[in-house]
Amino acid sequence: MPATSVRCPVLGAHVTRITDFEGVPVRIICAEYEQAGGRCRLKSNALDGGPLSQLLERVEENTLGSRSIRCDLC
Repeated sequence: MPATSVRCPVLGAHVTRITDFEGVPVRIICAEYEQAGGRCRLKSNALDGGPLSQLLERVEENTLGSRSIRCDLC
């Protein structure tokens, strides 16, 4: 299975994405990724802040169109 290093805009670092032979992600190797629910712990923690904190997080990640806590790399 191919493994590629991709930049995560939430973490601000590169993580490893393993895909099947058709390019569908099978696994994400990242310290902040929760495999069971497909959630990003950093995004989940951002929701604990107030509205301004949430807005600033989404602006920094360039994900203003998405309010999800799921990992965008999946």
